[in-house]
Amino acid sequence: MSSPPVRAIGNTSRRAEIAQFVRAKGAVRIDDLAHQFGVSTMTIHRDLDHLHQAGMVRKVRSGAEAPPSEAFERNIELRRMLNLAEKQAVARAGVAWAADRIDMTAVALDDSTTALHVVPLLTSRLPLTVITNFLPAINDLSAEPRVRLTAIGGDFVPEFSSFLGPQATGALNDVHCDVLFMSVPALSRGKCFHPSSAAAQLKRAFMDSAELRVLLIDHSKFARRAIHRICDLADFDVVVVDAGIDPDERRRLDDAGVNVLVAES
Repeated sequence: MSSPPVRAIGNTSRRAEIAQFVRAKGAVRIDDLAHQFGVSTMTIHRDLDHLHQAGMVRKVRSGAEAPPSEAFERNIELRRMLNLAEKQAVARAGVAWAADRIDMTAVALDDSTTALHVVPLLTSRLPLTVITNFLPAINDLSAEPRVRLTAIGGDFVPEFSSFLGPQATGALNDVHCDVLFMSVPALSRGKCFHPSSAAAQLKRAFMDSAELRVLLIDHSKFARRAIHRICDLADFDVVVVDAGIDPDERRRLDDAGVNVLVAES
């Protein structure tokens, strides 16, 4: 066996990468994980204990297995750590695209960790109104005096760290925004999907409230599946993806008439 790769990352980042690696492989042996991440088997055991307890992977006798896709999607802490550079890139590109086309005085953010990266990009465009149902975004924006924050309330769902349900949907029916920055957990056959019916319904309400609709996604979303249909990709004014998108997937989007913007790294 060749020497393990040299890696200089902390526990949190390594564990996020381990969870992503296990999910991509389906199942991985402990020895292989130790080699892949350049750490001891005892370190991997501790990492897997932590990830198993958090529901990010299933620790088994010989290694680890991927969790069910819906359980993986619902782990907010893992979602915040995965594909970080790609999420930042598409957020930057999406905000720049929208700012060139509309006066962003009212911005909506859904409960996606990708759209959360829009928040720090708004500080140069204050004052403005921000509409969101996502608790992390609410917490980040509540300390900014130049933001008029419209928090969409409803039934709080800890798995998503957001507010969902009929009350939240009804609140969105009464507001209008200049631009919506949104993401989805799964893409298939030119359509967007979500494992939660309530979340899919609220995302549709967000779309109905917006003048411009910007979808922010990283390339990993194209390999995922979920049950509840949200909308067609063509329903967005632009779909912003990172440079890791498969060329064949890009061609399919172009052939379907989807307005695609590939974000620079």
